[in-house]
Amino acid sequence: MTEAAGLDEAGPSRQPYAGASSNPVFVLCTGRSGSTLLRVLLDAHPDLACPPETKFPEVIGRLISLWAAMEALPLPPQGPTDSQVAQSAASVIHGIRHTVDMMVGPYLARRGKKRYCDKNLGTAQYADMLLSVYPEAKFICLHRHPMDMIASGIEACPWGLNDYGFDAYAAGAPGNSVVALARYWVEHTAAILAVEERYPQACHRVRYEDLVAEPDAVTQQIFEFLGLSPVPGIAEQSFSADHERFGAGDFKVWSTSRVTGDSLGRGWSIPVNLIAPMAPMVNSLAGPLGYRRVDESWGVAARPGDLRVAVDGRALLPPAAMRSSPDPVPAGSLMVSERLQSGLRGLGDSFDAGWKPYSEETFVLVALAPSDTDGDAWWLVDPAARKVLSGSGPCGEDARWTVIAPAATWEQVIRDGVNIGTAFRRQGMRYQDSGDGPPGSVIAESRVAMLGDLLGITSWRPSAPAVPLTPDGT
Repeated sequence: MTEAAGLDEAGPSRQPYAGASSNPVFVLCTGRSGSTLLRVLLDAHPDLACPPETKFPEVIGRLISLWAAMEALPLPPQGPTDSQVAQSAASVIHGIRHTVDMMVGPYLARRGKKRYCDKNLGTAQYADMLLSVYPEAKFICLHRHPMDMIASGIEACPWGLNDYGFDAYAAGAPGNSVVALARYWVEHTAAILAVEERYPQACHRVRYEDLVAEPDAVTQQIFEFLGLSPVPGIAEQSFSADHERFGAGDFKVWSTSRVTGDSLGRGWSIPVNLIAPMAPMVNSLAGPLGYRRVDESWGVAARPGDLRVAVDGRALLPPAAMRSSPDPVPAGSLMVSERLQSGLRGLGDSFDAGWKPYSEETFVLVALAPSDTDGDAWWLVDPAARKVLSGSGPCGEDARWTVIAPAATWEQVIRDGVNIGTAFRRQGMRYQDSGDGPPGSVIAESRVAMLGDLLGITSWRPSAPAVPLTPDGT
């Protein structure tokens, strides 16, 4: 054990920089950026050990402060000499490396690994300190599109932004979790980009979207940057390897058996007005990272097939590479189709009269596929004619109003009985129209209520026309 830790029987090795932790790897990331997936992939390499979050950089920072205090020099009238200061700094660094080696060395030996990799949130703020202690350290800089990161943060903290370091940002933006998380993304992403700018030779950039598009190719690029041997099929191996589960991390990864793009584009359902105060700062960082800007078309135009844009002439890794075979039709899409067909067959005069004038309008329902837009399903519904036209991919049909939701949300509403109002507030369902009945208006609420009646997800029925047909109520 002492040999693995870089120690001998007499104490610290005579070569303090040759210990077990001489060239560690640090992942710089924000919360909800796919860092746990990256950590699992890296940990699957036979030479690399990447445990769950341990607050390693923070611990080193505290050790440096304590060691420096213990090494405080007596102050003669003229102050300490430069050689004394340099000797004290070298002593602190030697002590820190020796202390860390005593922990990391045995850990690597137990796992049969050669190199330590650390994944913790907020590591970017410690980058200068880490390089002063470990000049050979490398940084893997992980990024994710801001709107997808925000959507994931809200999903992971349904009862309030009280984890992943979101707390302080939530306190600064009460009532608007989107702005709070946008500010979090801006500050942490800016810190990571600053490290990349200061230490370009020590940094390797990875985007979450590239990682899930081509996990093997992107991971091999990381291994090449770190000087590690390639491991073909690392993505498949990573889900069969024995990874440690103590500590913080993504709660979903342990129920995952393969790398997919299911979470890509979920931020498209976030209303763009909620991020308006932070949009300029978000876009100033998203652009250089090769991400689609968050502008007035966000969430209201046809959903793009990719949130990435080409940067510096480099081709994008196609999302289609994520799948070796076509994805099955989502259950939610099948349920919408079945309910529409059965609902239209059961309509009668009471439905037409009770829901006028909305029963005379055509409308569109859209079920968003988990990955790319080619798997989206849509239905153009004409209640008066008892007809429905269905299709896949982007919908180009004209209609008075549209309801859009992920296929999984439709499944929860139809099968599990999730309240449709709750789905609009929390599950990514959204309403659009031609301008006559904005979300939240009586017209919009009446149309959605009629939809619930048609799909059989509510027992509420109107006893009179939903709104007056003329100004005097006749």
